[in-house]
Amino acid sequence: MTPFLQALSFLTVLRVPASVVAKPPGPWTAVWFPVIGALLGGGLAALLAGLRLAFPPLVGAGLTVALWILATGAIHLDGLIDCADALPGLRTPEERMRILKDPTVGAYGVAAGACGVLLKVAATAAAPVWTPVLAGTLGRWACLVAMVAQPYHRRDGQGSGSTLTLGLGGRHLLAGSLVPAGIALAAGWVGVAMLAAAALAALGFARLAAHRLPAATGDVYGAIIETAEIATLCLSSTPPLP
Repeated sequence: MTPFLQALSFLTVLRVPASVVAKPPGPWTAVWFPVIGALLGGGLAALLAGLRLAFPPLVGAGLTVALWILATGAIHLDGLIDCADALPGLRTPEERMRILKDPTVGAYGVAAGACGVLLKVAATAAAPVWTPVLAGTLGRWACLVAMVAQPYHRRDGQGSGSTLTLGLGGRHLLAGSLVPAGIALAAGWVGVAMLAAAALAALGFARLAAHRLPAATGDVYGAIIETAEIATLCLSSTPPLP
C-alpha cells in the first residue's frame, strides 16, 4: 500500500501519513501513477457530468479544468511552463537547467500555460464526459514511459526522483501499462489511438529534453503529463468517422 500512497502524494494535493512520505519512493511507486490518474479522472468525469446538467458545456469544462489544476497542485502545468521557457532558443544545457530552476516566468512560459489551459477547456467541452478518465490515466502512463526512457538524474544523487527511477525498467512499465491498456481498449479504436498518441508524446518530449538538457527533471515529466493529457483530450473531441 505504501507505493500507492506515495504515488498519491506525488501527483495530487491529498495528504498521506507522514511515515509514508518519509520513506524514499522506489520504482513500484511509479507503477501506480496511471492508477492515480484513473482515479483522478474518474472524479473529474463525475464532476463534469453533474456540471453539464446545470451549465453550458464550456462553463462546465472550465470549472472541471480549474479543479483539475487545483487537485494536482498545478505541478504538471508548472512543468510545461518551465520547459517552454527553457527548451527553445540557442542556449547551453547548463543555461537551460538554470532557467528551469528560475522561479520567474518568461513570455514562452506564459504563452504555453495559457494555450495549454485553453486547449484543455475547449477540448473538454467538446469531448465525451468520460474523457477525463482516459486523459488522466494516459497522461501519467506517458510519464512512466518517459521515466523508463530517460530516468531522472541529479549529479548529487539526491532527490525523490532519483530513487523513483532507480531500477525502473521494462517489468515496471509492463505492470504499469495494464490499467491504461484496459481503459484504452474499452474506449475502442479511439482509445487505442489515444494510447499511441500518449506514447509518442512521451517519447518525443523525452528525446527533445535529452538533446537539450544534461538530465531529466521533474519539470520535464510534468510537461509530458500535460502534453499527453492535452493530446488525449483533443483527439477525443474530434467528430467520429462516418
